[in-house]
Amino acid sequence: MRLLVLVAALGCVGGSLGLDCSPFARPWLVSLSGQTGVLLNEWWVLTNFDYNSGSHQLEARLGVDDLNGQSNTEQRVRVARWINHDPYSGFRRRKRSPMHDLALVRLAEPARFTPYVQPMALPTQCPQTGELCVVTGWGSTGSGPVSKKQQCLVQQVLSDNVCRQLNPMYWSSNLFCTGSHHTAEGSCLRDRSSILVCGGTLQGVNGFVFVSEGCSAGKPDAYSRICRYRSWIDRVMSTMTPTVGPYTTTPPTPPPVSTTWRWDDHFVS
Repeated sequence: MRLLVLVAALGCVGGSLGLDCSPFARPWLVSLSGQTGVLLNEWWVLTNFDYNSGSHQLEARLGVDDLNGQSNTEQRVRVARWINHDPYSGFRRRKRSPMHDLALVRLAEPARFTPYVQPMALPTQCPQTGELCVVTGWGSTGSGPVSKKQQCLVQQVLSDNVCRQLNPMYWSSNLFCTGSHHTAEGSCLRDRSSILVCGGTLQGVNGFVFVSEGCSAGKPDAYSRICRYRSWIDRVMSTMTPTVGPYTTTPPTPPPVSTTWRWDDHFVS
């Protein structure tokens, strides 16, 4: 019963884990040509590393719940810059590792904040063992086909010892793991760079390695520990944000909206 109450509070639809999110419950989620990102302010989106980011014209889709079609809530904005984390950006493909598997994406024009397009707060502390979080993205939550609707799964943060034991090849202090309530099994959300939010703040971005290493292998999901990358994120955004345009680098005060999208303000102690 407690789990069902939590699922409802998190903005998920249905009676089991691996569910469609409530429509527009996550206005900070961004689709980047098949890769998921999270809106940080009107100019910037955080996602994971992409080798092909500079080889084709990219477009960010904001305010979209279902990737099939387009609604009047959606904003499509061209990507101006894709900044892979350094030194990760210098690695050759055969040397890829989960270390620093992050990228910041600058939009060509600022996003317009609406009830359907809102930024997500960056963490002021790292995730705590046992903390309940939700992983979100567009993808499959098992062996089925990829979904075009946002998917949500409740996960809990595992201890570093458990994470190290179950992912010895990829362990790093810059990573942390999540699993289901009853096992250390991952979410099976087969999505490039799914997003983990805990306590109303962004805590994790899932990278390339762990999409294939997750629940199908009986292993937990692993995420970049965003709290460890605040200085890099702040430095890039402060030095590379355009100085002209209708907005400054500080997001304007958003309009009054329903609190349903702040799903975990009421249940995380």
